[in-house]
Amino acid sequence: MISTQIPSKSMIKRIDIFYVLSEGIIVSADIQSKSRKDLTHYTRLVLDPLTLNLVKYSCDCEGYTFRHHCWHIETLKQLVVSDERVREEVMKAKEELMRIEEDIASWG
Repeated sequence: MISTQIPSKSMIKRIDIFYVLSEGIIVSADIQSKSRKDLTHYTRLVLDPLTLNLVKYSCDCEGYTFRHHCWHIETLKQLVVSDERVREEVMKAKEELMRIEEDIASWG
């Protein structure tokens, strides 16, 4: 899944891509802790549905709690940029969200 120097593919235990009308496209993952192998951290990115720019992010790790940034977030951002399958799923979520928004707008 990841073709970078940041952690290996095996660090990502689960990834979900979906949308929430009031927020945008959500890319969430459980990413294994580097320091505690039995612990995974829930990491979440929110992308703007029009531009696919990062709107907000969060992680439940200690690093994010104290610094509001961590390597789990960087790993997930890199995954969205570099993995073709993830990009395809993001695009599918974008298309579906846009169809729903258009449908809602047509209710008039």
